[in-house]
Amino acid sequence: MSEKKRRRITTAAPEASTIELVETVQNPTQQFNEVEEVKDDGNDFSEFYDESGEFLWDKYEATCPSHTRHPNPHIKTQNNDKVYSREAYAQEFYDLLSEHSTEIKPQLNVGEIHTGTIWGVDQEWITVDINYRELVYVNAKKESEEVRALLPGEETAVLITDTKGTLGGTITGGVKHKAFMDLRAGIEEGNTAWIGTVKNMIENGGYIVRVQGVDCFMPGSLAGINKLSDFSSIIGEEIYVVPVSFSPDRGTIIVSHRKYLQALIPSAIQKLKENIEEPKTGNVTGTAKYGVFVEFDKCLTGMIHTNELDEATQIKFKAREIKPGDPINFFVKDIITNTKITLTQKEGSTVNPWINISSRYQIPSVVEAKVKTKKDYGIFVNIEEGVTGLLHVSELPDNTIDDYGIGDPLNVQITRIDESAMKVFLKLP
Repeated sequence: MSEKKRRRITTAAPEASTIELVETVQNPTQQFNEVEEVKDDGNDFSEFYDESGEFLWDKYEATCPSHTRHPNPHIKTQNNDKVYSREAYAQEFYDLLSEHSTEIKPQLNVGEIHTGTIWGVDQEWITVDINYRELVYVNAKKESEEVRALLPGEETAVLITDTKGTLGGTITGGVKHKAFMDLRAGIEEGNTAWIGTVKNMIENGGYIVRVQGVDCFMPGSLAGINKLSDFSSIIGEEIYVVPVSFSPDRGTIIVSHRKYLQALIPSAIQKLKENIEEPKTGNVTGTAKYGVFVEFDKCLTGMIHTNELDEATQIKFKAREIKPGDPINFFVKDIITNTKITLTQKEGSTVNPWINISSRYQIPSVVEAKVKTKKDYGIFVNIEEGVTGLLHVSELPDNTIDDYGIGDPLNVQITRIDESAMKVFLKLP
């Protein structure tokens, strides 16, 4: 056993009571001699001992067949083990021992990944305790600086590379392989995002993203919500990616930053609605003839129409001086869908009245409205500027609408609001 292995073996100090007991024994040899000797039962076994005092089992078994230690043929064993017992409970104890031994020290094979704890680190070797009374020796010179910076007690994965004699392994390979397997497992789950670094861009329109030492492929279409105008702008950045598929031919994990962003959108939209009137700051992602595209709040995108640009931005827009990545200030004008948001730079511009309408009108509540139009099936009334509700004909007295004229004031009770469909359902109070 090497010195490093021996350092793991410790002997507990004896308890105080044990020390005192030993100290009271004046003459252990004398005490031993005073023990009553066992009387000879008439059996003389001296002939079965050689000159060194070793018992000669073969001679004994040949002479005393009634006291053999031949293996029990009825015990089912593994690896041609021999069980020298005739007792009925021998099988049970053998099974328990075999099971316990397997748990303590299973068979270790090259290519296996084990999780262990850093035991020691020096310039030549990094030792990893994998909890099987075994230390895996890792050549520190072949590992990365990050691995060599690990401290005793830290947990890590190690790949077994040698089982002949002293166990050999690699931490870099272990961490990389474990991450690869975890990423593959994450494809089915679809709800785990990993942080990775965008290493470089490749010719066919995509990126290499390194995740825990694993080089993954991210197509350009999965890089973000908007198509990037400057594809090299994200090289070197750390981004969250979600594993989405695996290419067996190339052995490559395909990841998506877009999927991560999409998962954030619902909560971001809800927060945006709660603070709809606050000024915002974002970054330009691109321009078109009709406006400027903006990314904000990490995962949301919107467009400022040319008519909604302020005077200074109008000048830069006409001069084609607005570039991707430029910061820009704006207000949210309308949330049409989670991915279709209109913006404006003109403070005081009309904001979509349907945003947060449920917070302005409690159900049920009575409001004063004005008749806007009449149809055979009911009356449409203006509750506020831009918000119209339907008073169905079934809610009118005698099912008639002739008594109501365009522009007439009318008190109505709100029974239900559907923000997504922009509908308000009414009845007479």
